[in-house]
Amino acid sequence: RMGGEEGIAQFMDRVYDLIQVDNRIKSWFSGKNYQAIKEGQRVYLTELLGGPKIYKGKDLVEIHKGMGLSDYEFDCFLANCEKAMSGLGVEDETIDEAIVSMEPVRNALMDRAQGLAAHAKMVDGQSILDRFGGEMNVESVVEMMYSGCLGDPRVRFYFEVNKEKIQGIKLKMTQLMVGAFGGATTYDDSKMRQIHYNMNITDYHFDAVLENFWCAAELMEISNAVISDAVEVLGKVRQMVTAGCTVRLEIARKKCESQGTDGLYESLGGQQGLQTFVDKLYETMAVDDRMKHYFSGSKLEAIKKSQGDYLAVMFGAPITYEGRPLDRIHSVMSISDFEFDSFLSCCGTALRAVGADSQNVDECVVLLETARRDVLINRRPHDVKRTQEAASAKSVYERIGGEVGVTNMVETMYNQALEDSRIRSFFEKNKAKVTTIKKKMTQYIGGVFGGPVTYDANDLRPMHYGMNISDYHFDAILDIIRGVLKESGSKPKDITDALLLLQPVRADVTTGFTVRQEMARKNVEKGKDQMFKRLGGSEGITALMDQLFNIATTDVRIKDFLLKDKDRIKAGMTVYFVEILGGPKAYKGKELGEIHKTLGVNDYHFDAFMGDFGRALLGTGHQDALIDEVMVSLEPVRCDVLGRSRDISDVSVMKDGKPLIERYGGDMNLETVVESMYDKLVEDPRVRYHFEKAKAKQRQIRRKMYQYLSGAFGGPVQYDVKQMRPAHYNMNITDYHFDVVSELFQRASKENGVEAEAMMDAAVVVAKVRADVTTGCVVRMELAKKKNAQDGMDQLFQRLGGLDGVMAMIDRLYECVERDKRINMFFEGAKLQTLKRQQTDYIIATLGGPADYRGRTLEEIHLVLQMNDYHLDCFMQNMARALRDVGAEQDAVDEATVVLEQLRKKILFHHYKNNK
Repeated sequence: RMGGEEGIAQFMDRVYDLIQVDNRIKSWFSGKNYQAIKEGQRVYLTELLGGPKIYKGKDLVEIHKGMGLSDYEFDCFLANCEKAMSGLGVEDETIDEAIVSMEPVRNALMDRAQGLAAHAKMVDGQSILDRFGGEMNVESVVEMMYSGCLGDPRVRFYFEVNKEKIQGIKLKMTQLMVGAFGGATTYDDSKMRQIHYNMNITDYHFDAVLENFWCAAELMEISNAVISDAVEVLGKVRQMVTAGCTVRLEIARKKCESQGTDGLYESLGGQQGLQTFVDKLYETMAVDDRMKHYFSGSKLEAIKKSQGDYLAVMFGAPITYEGRPLDRIHSVMSISDFEFDSFLSCCGTALRAVGADSQNVDECVVLLETARRDVLINRRPHDVKRTQEAASAKSVYERIGGEVGVTNMVETMYNQALEDSRIRSFFEKNKAKVTTIKKKMTQYIGGVFGGPVTYDANDLRPMHYGMNISDYHFDAILDIIRGVLKESGSKPKDITDALLLLQPVRADVTTGFTVRQEMARKNVEKGKDQMFKRLGGSEGITALMDQLFNIATTDVRIKDFLLKDKDRIKAGMTVYFVEILGGPKAYKGKELGEIHKTLGVNDYHFDAFMGDFGRALLGTGHQDALIDEVMVSLEPVRCDVLGRSRDISDVSVMKDGKPLIERYGGDMNLETVVESMYDKLVEDPRVRYHFEKAKAKQRQIRRKMYQYLSGAFGGPVQYDVKQMRPAHYNMNITDYHFDVVSELFQRASKENGVEAEAMMDAAVVVAKVRADVTTGCVVRMELAKKKNAQDGMDQLFQRLGGLDGVMAMIDRLYECVERDKRINMFFEGAKLQTLKRQQTDYIIATLGGPADYRGRTLEEIHLVLQMNDYHLDCFMQNMARALRDVGAEQDAVDEATVVLEQLRKKILFHHYKNNK
């Protein structure tokens, strides 16, 4: 297009004719070998503009070093080049392309720091490569950087290729860097421009790769000074990598701006041609693993029609697009740069398949690029460091020593548990049983920590359901594990990660006790006089005490406390238990704390006594429900016997004479921590639903949180902790939510300068109210689950009003969600009726009704949606409201909620996978 070598020679003659009369720059050439300079430039530009590679002259930096050229002079030279080409009749597009191709030379002429050669970065005789740690370190950084790029949606499209090609790219990257950093040159960078020319790689992509390089080097503990020098040197290849995209798309952009899209529309074949393109595009995407899940399902034809109209208008068709705005359509979708780049690639493939030339393809890409911002409405900042750390991180299983480490941890933990009065009673077994428990614990914990999964987790809940393991006991186990790992030399982060992985196990271990305890507590609240009567009154309790002493006086764990003065102790206990179990108030003895003060009684002895009491109740023929009520009534006695206060503020941990409130920096700092935590709570989708309230309500919650923590940490008691359980009872707050709040409290504490040890102590204190916060939800959901299992799903369906009742509920549900601004964007558009029909079939079938759902799986349906826990919580709230509005009882609402809640992991499968 420039006329080949002859044309470029004429172009240079014309340029230098103009320079001779250009007062702005002609002085730069006076006294110089004018013809030699022109000839050298002719050869250089011949190569630069796509001709033979015949330039053998010096490096441009070396030629112009010390000349003091400025941007002004270079701009004047480019202006003369543009005039020369225009005077020779070169087309505007070609002129633009030539000028854009010459632009990257600017930095070399001005001897700017960007892209300096490696020899200019010698420090104390050492090259960048030496300071980087040699070739092996470069290879490791490239490996880590490549993993980071695969996880970086900004550039993933360019790095996700087949395994063989990946190895080749890594090798070339390593060779390039080694040579650029001052090592042996084994990669010919002269081919780099040609290789990347037809890729749409922009400065945005190049900078993203450099950011991944920087983070990878940091993780390899390379100093920032060395990394900075390395990045500066790597900058010299920017022009080679991005020039093709810059030139092609700039030319296409200018053409679209100057000529409009009418010509493009005709070049693509008008309406018929565009329809052929859209058909081919959808064929292409249907077999593209990156895109096919976005374009599937019963709504595909409607999507194709709407998207076809949008593309036609974009490419110049004389029609009107009547669909929803792009940002609204994509506001509910999980789309990143990777998917958008993949879509552009499919468009390019389809355009070429229907005969579009390269210029038309470039014009289409330029136009499509204008939609990126609206399509990526949910684009989030990418955390490069976090991605690379996750990609290179070892599992907790590996970090604590693999199978040997877990085995040793369980062995030590078990031995310490046998010495810990809080939980000793649960671990004292015969030798064979102990060996079995240790083996199962090792298998299970190993799997939880990321090792081989050899234990069926489904066995965990039924195995522990009948045991009286409370949150107190579970926290005691975690406390022991924390100490064991610390003693074994594990790093604080590894210990924290291990405990976080074990937290979800809590529900499987403690739910049985929680449910039984709460049901018993509710019965006791109705009046202990009924319990007293069911125990047989004073006579029945006397007989019970006889049975208890027969058992307890032969129990080696506690018999020594009872045999010294058996008859007197028995008589006193009988009067005491008659009173606390609902009988006449006749006890006149000493306070329990005073009686037991010098006896050395601890949790282990009390648990043994409670176990014997339960066996005595069973032996005297009492039912399980009554036994649970008695146990609940006796449990508060523990604090009196062991001399503990029942006041929440007394659990505060002291260190060096300072209460926790002081170690947290005092009231003002604690208040700041709470404020910071709450800000995180309303942003975190896992718990946002529970904390997104009106401003006045938020202030009230923040104040109560601060008041509770201040008292619990040893400050003035401003909050009545007895109000906590009733306040939270009807909220669906699970252990999962409680753990998230605890996690964010720890994060806020760290950000506000609280020391690690104080934070660990605070976690122990906060854990004390877990049962008050979560019990309501745990009990209601567990009872609903039991009822569903006992009665069958068909009975639940009938309690919801059968087919008519469920259909009425779904109609009401859609009325609610369409008005709910938090989630109504998921329920709009042409697909709404199809969505409602399919969702109706699925819900009816799930709730035990006569429906035959034949649609895609929940995982497939929700794969592309930008949905998280917050959105699902809002949907479940509307579901419960709709059930109540059509007359369902609260028990039936709970039962339906339990059934639908089980779908959460399927609905949010990809959200959880992408946010680990």
